[in-house]
Amino acid sequence: MFVFGTKADTLARIAPTLNLFKVPVSKVFTLAQWRAEPEARLRDLCQCFTGQEVIVRSSAMGEDGGENSMAGQFETVVNVPATAEAIRAAIDRVIGSYGEHPNHLDQVLIQPMVADVLMSGVLFTHDLNTGAPYYVINYDDETGRTDTVTSGGAYSNRTLVVHRGALDAVQSERFGALLAATVELEAAIPGQGLDIEFAVDGDLAVHLLQVRRMTRQAGPDNVLSSGLSSRVEGAIGRIQSFVQSRFQPMAGVHGGRSIFGQMPDWNPAEMIGRAPRPLALSLYRHLITDGAWRRARGQMGYREPAGMPLLVSLGGQPYIDVRLSFHSLLPSDLDDNIAGKLVDGWLDRLAGNHHLHDKIEFDVAITALTFDFDARMTAQCGGVLTADELSAFRQALSRLTGALLRGDVAPLSGELAKIESLGHQRRDLLRRRPTDLAGVAALLEDCITSGTIPFAILARHAFIAQSMLRSLVARGVLEPEQAQALMASIHTVAGELADDCRELAAGALPRDVFLERYGHLRPGSYDILSARYDQRDDLFADTAPLAPPPQPASFAASPAQIADIERLLAAHDFGLTPAQLFDYIRTATAAREYAKFVFTRNLSDSLEGIAAWGASVGLSREALSYLNIRDILDTLVEINDSDVEHHLRPLAAAGRQRHAVTKALRLPQILTDSLDVHVVPLRLSEPNFITHKSVRGHSLRIRGHDRVPENMAGAVVLIENADPGFDWIFAYPIAGLATKYGGANSHMAIRCAEFALPAAIGCGEQIFDRLCKAGSIEINCAENHVRPADGLRN
Repeated sequence: MFVFGTKADTLARIAPTLNLFKVPVSKVFTLAQWRAEPEARLRDLCQCFTGQEVIVRSSAMGEDGGENSMAGQFETVVNVPATAEAIRAAIDRVIGSYGEHPNHLDQVLIQPMVADVLMSGVLFTHDLNTGAPYYVINYDDETGRTDTVTSGGAYSNRTLVVHRGALDAVQSERFGALLAATVELEAAIPGQGLDIEFAVDGDLAVHLLQVRRMTRQAGPDNVLSSGLSSRVEGAIGRIQSFVQSRFQPMAGVHGGRSIFGQMPDWNPAEMIGRAPRPLALSLYRHLITDGAWRRARGQMGYREPAGMPLLVSLGGQPYIDVRLSFHSLLPSDLDDNIAGKLVDGWLDRLAGNHHLHDKIEFDVAITALTFDFDARMTAQCGGVLTADELSAFRQALSRLTGALLRGDVAPLSGELAKIESLGHQRRDLLRRRPTDLAGVAALLEDCITSGTIPFAILARHAFIAQSMLRSLVARGVLEPEQAQALMASIHTVAGELADDCRELAAGALPRDVFLERYGHLRPGSYDILSARYDQRDDLFADTAPLAPPPQPASFAASPAQIADIERLLAAHDFGLTPAQLFDYIRTATAAREYAKFVFTRNLSDSLEGIAAWGASVGLSREALSYLNIRDILDTLVEINDSDVEHHLRPLAAAGRQRHAVTKALRLPQILTDSLDVHVVPLRLSEPNFITHKSVRGHSLRIRGHDRVPENMAGAVVLIENADPGFDWIFAYPIAGLATKYGGANSHMAIRCAEFALPAAIGCGEQIFDRLCKAGSIEINCAENHVRPADGLRN
């Protein structure tokens, strides 16, 4: 049984047992020894490390415990010349960090600096938050330093997550060497989760700088403490098998393989999160990705993959089947051979450019005939089609795009009329008593036929509108600032909400009228645990000032620009004037946001109906959140061996257990191979920047269940999901917005463009987590960067 000691003692005890890890030569002494003979210690150190630079580290008695690591609490001094004066100063700094009354047995550890550092960082032998069976490697392979990960100061830090049961899937030599050394170290210290500080040099020698126990994680969802590790292992194996089978050719679907992603197309990570509870996931599937998505595209003239759900659940985490998405974005009358080539070409582009996973409609697939079609074809799938095939694709896109722009097919007005009818249907249904589950089923059915299908059509129109606007900029007809002004001139429901908030605060709008309009909104639209606006008393209270109304944005094109647009429209035979094109862009953008606002009324009322019904049969919201919507609705048509509560309660308990595994699974945002489930690089995403402004403000993270903070003014707000229920934030004078998930044309991107608010949408896990730890944040949209601003000069 290995016995841990101080940092220095642990290294001394473990060094003789290791072959693959190199433990640096170390000199160590207690504070009592240093105070007794400092000069002798200095002579010994200078002699030992002549001509080298050293690192002077803490090794206190209270560090590295099983309950608290005290990581970063004490000083470390790097790159210290091996001179008496420099070493003395460094030792004094370290001892000074121990406080006024240090233990006389506290130590100081001196080691030579590792030279020619290829990579350094910290490795955890299990997931730090859940205890799941993964090696989690936080590393820096850019600076050549050994302290950037532990200090948290390098923007270049990256993370690699490796499933413990599949080390043979690691193809990198440097990570292979590190993991082999780690396995040997684990054998020498069995039965412990380890926190390892390492460095790998240019010869791939692996240096052990520190090892300590991982601090114990409390709570029922901890995999190690709850015995779920084997279930996580089993889930990983099943996911790999499923991915392998689904990546084979599929009858009736173009593309020889597939890719799974959490952000392409209907971006479920943005709307329901990476690890949603079963009710939220099943509702999203039921309302959108099981059928509404493809029926909408079929009605627009795109190619509908009959009977195919778009979303797959990998251990409870939602992924879009990108092959199906690309298939459904092709004109229905396009030749099958051309269609297959395009899908394969687009899949190849995404496989080689993972950072485009949230931009596929703009930077991967070509879904409309825009004014920059030729340049986009060259850049995005050059050489995929022959000249004749390219001409045929262009003609098919021309027919499709022209019909949609003119309103010959799926006109905006017709889809908006369906959305309006949904409100009338909802009011009729709500005359039922609130616990009527049949009423919930009807609300959801109407939500699909008159809500999510027309919404999906309007959303596709909005993407086409954005593509047309972007192409005018790409052709040099409009300036980027003009395109931004056009988007800012569009008044959506978010603008109406902000206006009504100010009316409410001024006493000009009664609260009951305000809540009648907006009370159904909730920060987690599909989350039964997320409170609606009409269930909160903290929104728009007097604790925080509201934002003043934004300056009205104006857009105007010059006569020369109008003439250029007229020529482009005539050349493409769209049958539109420039004014009609701009009206289409405005209307499609606003209609998409309005449709989402309306159909989420049905969704929100359905959740309240489910909650009321659940209370009548003895099930809490918490229990209901772990059920599938089908489990709930099936009680309308199935007779079970027991009453409803005793039938559903075990299903809820099983759903809770599965969700614990869902949260523990570490999967990449995009999978291109079945082995990707084992080796997960957390890549630095490329955020989508909105406006060309630069701003700096204090960091303020807001979660779906949080009350309104008092320090909204001047904050850079951080939210994970770009859910419409967060629209209340725009009523406050925030400085900027950053989201973990979200695409270039996502809900929050449109909102920020309307309010001319600097934003970084879709930062990804690594950047977002780094921003959450910062005290202040800078967003510079003109230079395309978002970063912690702590210590930056103005």
